[in-house]
Amino acid sequence: MTAPVRAVLYLRVSTTRQAEVDLSIPDQQAQTSAYCERHGWRVVAEYVEPGASAMDDHRPEIQRMIERACDDDRPIDRIVVHSFSRFFRDAFGLEMYVRKLAKHGVRLVSITQELGDDPAQVMDATGHSPVRRISEPRERKARPARYEGERPPGLL
Repeated sequence: MTAPVRAVLYLRVSTTRQAEVDLSIPDQQAQTSAYCERHGWRVVAEYVEPGASAMDDHRPEIQRMIERACDDDRPIDRIVVHSFSRFFRDAFGLEMYVRKLAKHGVRLVSITQELGDDPAQVMDATGHSPVRRISEPRERKARPARYEGERPPGLL
């Protein structure tokens, strides 16, 4: 008989409003737990990060969870999140952790988004583009190029 998949839940909100109105910690916990149950996975731990931004990894619970997931005894098979934005909002940071976890046999799973096995898909999973656009006000402030005399070759 195969041992059940060992899953941990990572639950996070960044604001008090989210905690009370949007996708609260209890809502995330109920949905991710139900997902694990449907898949026959055993929840072995929960890591909760209320009021923490996902733009960087300066979050004590995510650090504790990653450290445990990378332990030599391989205690975790899956990290389950509601959406990848709960784990990380920066595509490069998300990809780095997906790769690090994969080296230790751990897979990051979102109950609302499919990532697949290709780490290149991570770039779209965060909901934030890895390339930041120059803001429109800055673009408007940019001055058009000027030239004196005859128009340079190649310019219309």
